[in-house]
Amino acid sequence: MTQKITFLGMGAMGVRMAKHLLQAGYPLTVWNRTASACDELVALGAVAAPTPMDAVADADVVISMVRDNEASRDVWLNAQTGAFFGMKENAIAIESSTLTVDWIQSLANMFAVEERLFLEAPVSGSRPQAEAAELVFLMGGEQSTFERVRNILKCMGKVPDNVIGKVGSGALAKLCTNTLMGVQVVVLAEMIAMLQRNHANVDNTLAALAQTPAWSMIATRNTPSMLNSHFAPLFPVELIEKDMRYMLDSVGENQMSPVIRATQRVFQQGVEHGFGAEQMTAVIKLFQK
Repeated sequence: MTQKITFLGMGAMGVRMAKHLLQAGYPLTVWNRTASACDELVALGAVAAPTPMDAVADADVVISMVRDNEASRDVWLNAQTGAFFGMKENAIAIESSTLTVDWIQSLANMFAVEERLFLEAPVSGSRPQAEAAELVFLMGGEQSTFERVRNILKCMGKVPDNVIGKVGSGALAKLCTNTLMGVQVVVLAEMIAMLQRNHANVDNTLAALAQTPAWSMIATRNTPSMLNSHFAPLFPVELIEKDMRYMLDSVGENQMSPVIRATQRVFQQGVEHGFGAEQMTAVIKLFQK
């Protein structure tokens, strides 16, 4: 029997991920806080529900992809509309949002107390990878539960053979991934602005650097945006800033993390300067003044 799936959160990532499930032939119910965001999926064959609780009533698998801890808490645990309170006993919950370790563990514990199945499955990748079903899933939870949804996740991206570890492991891996990306983006922004101020041939300099071992995929993907001032959002400043804050939450207030803290402050300044909704590379504007 084909598993019935509910997808909660039709943002830029969720709507692209959900399309692949429809294309694979899964019966799909969708929900979004702004209902019109579901229209595209409904036109393709999905059923829209008015609340998360309504959306999950018949689901075998429930996937959430929302903005932050607060949105995740409301989607699952809102007393009137929360998905947690409407799921079948044998259904599997999958949280794919980028969240703090503390919150994802708290959420998993609530499922465990009720003897419900829960996995975390945050993803590495942005809109192009979601569109191409090339997201990389970072799994946390029980291997046996993961095996039951492996084929579903494969429709949306690259799936590992094994979970990383217990719930919280995926969140840590995702936050580390985004931290590595954020640090590189800020350094690239500082470096390109420095080259421009020194009247260097920026294109030639970067082309030379690209031949060295120090160059990275992040540099290749993000320097054109900075050089051409194209800041249409793929991964907005405000979201990478949120992820850096979540990383610092995991580091701990009294632990040394000078590079991460400095990087988070740069993205925070980007939000304060009014370009939080632009691509994260827009932070170069802070250094070009």
